[in-house]
Amino acid sequence: MTRLLRHTRVLSALVALFLASPSTWANMGGSELIAAAGNGNLDRVKVLLATKVDVNAKGNDGTTALVAGSQSGYEEVVRALLDAKADVNAKTSNGTTALMRAAQNGHVDVIKELIAAKADVNARRNDGITVLMQASQEGQAAAVRMLLSAGADVDARLENGVSADAFDSIKRRRVLAQLAQLDAGFDYFSMFCAA
Repeated sequence: MTRLLRHTRVLSALVALFLASPSTWANMGGSELIAAAGNGNLDRVKVLLATKVDVNAKGNDGTTALVAGSQSGYEEVVRALLDAKADVNAKTSNGTTALMRAAQNGHVDVIKELIAAKADVNARRNDGITVLMQASQEGQAAAVRMLLSAGADVDARLENGVSADAFDSIKRRRVLAQLAQLDAGFDYFSMFCAA
């Protein structure tokens, strides 16, 4: 009897999969693409893209494959996704973009790819934090420099009026010290601290 019950369950599961809507199948491929991108599995990403899986499919938290690959710093994966027309400015449920995740983690090669693909350097999360604020807060000096070079708004303020200047002064000083080492001739301090 146990064997018959087990076979009945397997058969029921197969029938359910067979009768599943096309969007259900597409979402399965999308989540697989997100996982492959987040793990840096370029070969799997390419195979999935070749099957015409939705390159902009979102996970439960709104994460796309591009956001996942960018967060982990997988430049070749990011390039493949961008070539497949991934939405460079897609946002997660909290408003985070691929550029924000790459900048937060200091993945400069990915940042270059995203900026070249026209990522919004002034994108904001739902709480108002900008890409530049996030990179600054995380102490990613090279990312800050790249964002500023790409036109990030250093005067941006949070919705409640707080500016980037109000972020933790210790982190800000660390970023400024790192920036000073990168480019001794430019006064980043006055950009962040001017009244």
